[in-house]
Amino acid sequence: MSRLRALVLLLMLALAGTVGAQDLPPCLQRPTFVDPPQVNGVLWCLEEVIRDESAGELAFTALAAAPDGTLYAARPLYGQVLALTDGDGDGLPEAARLAAEGLTLPNGLAYYDGALYIAGGAFIYRLAGDAVEVLVDDLPSGAGFWTGGLTVGPDERLYVATGGPCDYCLPDDPARGAILSFGLDGGDRRIVATGLRQPGDVAFLNGALWTTDTARSGLAGVADLDELNRVTPGAFFGWPYCVGPDNRPDWPGDFDCAAAARPALAFPTHSTPVGLAAYTGEPFSNIAQTLLVVLNGSYNRAALAGFALAVVRFDEAGDPTGYEVILPEQADKNNPPGLTLQDLQYRGSGLWPRRPLDVTVSAEGWIYLSVDGGRILALRPR
Repeated sequence: MSRLRALVLLLMLALAGTVGAQDLPPCLQRPTFVDPPQVNGVLWCLEEVIRDESAGELAFTALAAAPDGTLYAARPLYGQVLALTDGDGDGLPEAARLAAEGLTLPNGLAYYDGALYIAGGAFIYRLAGDAVEVLVDDLPSGAGFWTGGLTVGPDERLYVATGGPCDYCLPDDPARGAILSFGLDGGDRRIVATGLRQPGDVAFLNGALWTTDTARSGLAGVADLDELNRVTPGAFFGWPYCVGPDNRPDWPGDFDCAAAARPALAFPTHSTPVGLAAYTGEPFSNIAQTLLVVLNGSYNRAALAGFALAVVRFDEAGDPTGYEVILPEQADKNNPPGLTLQDLQYRGSGLWPRRPLDVTVSAEGWIYLSVDGGRILALRPR
């Protein structure tokens, strides 16, 4: 083979992986383009997938993308899961159909090996084709925080987050405020880690399992108490005895907070990290091998925290080095110097007063973000 032919072949192979991006018209010419919220227009294009305001504030609390391009979205208060597919050929899955109903508070989704796994209330379900099967019916649930996220690990086991029974109390069930694991058939239940108040989601990145947590009410005056945690077997993360990156004591008594597992990374107090997804796709090399984290936002405070999508970066040892907000994007030539994320929100360039709910990544590496009030947004190549 001549050198010229070899170079042409290499070029064709390189372009083959970007056909989807090349076929897209420029960002500003797409009818689904949205602004605000503000993003870095050099890196990606923000578009609206679907808007269904009738779905209410807690529409689409969980997302999962299938390899065939179907986007699944949970509607917990309706007991439903929707399947969204591309009905108009623009690459975005905007045509919705009912995939499952009659479920209990579906609030965690994971697609694996041809089936959609759904967590909600006391249940884990499996949706294969049109058939829904109950795998687990005794997850600890009830008062307190909802059953959180769901994922399938590299060991082909289900991992599910259960919320604590209260804001600030001693739980009487070790499986509340915990990460549990099951076989794909729902059997072989194991308690993996405990001591979590509101583990909003779970995700694997490079073999490590991660979860989030949020500090109890009444701590708004203390900075950076919300958490990203690396989950290891047998870990106890301290709730309700300890809080924050230094595991400072937060409950009367003599519990040794030095014995609790420390968070791997801290977020602003009450920014409320609720959604996680690993980004290992190719279109956005600037965030390769990172975790996407949804910061749902603070409550009953004049000073805003969260209401954003952030990226957590890691060092060569797999430890978090920090996070940066990518939606809304603060860096822009039109912004005055020193403009904060809160300033951006109050200026109408952010997500506030709407709250982001969950994030997932499609097979081609596009990012989908659900927002309360019935919206799903997509970050796609420009």
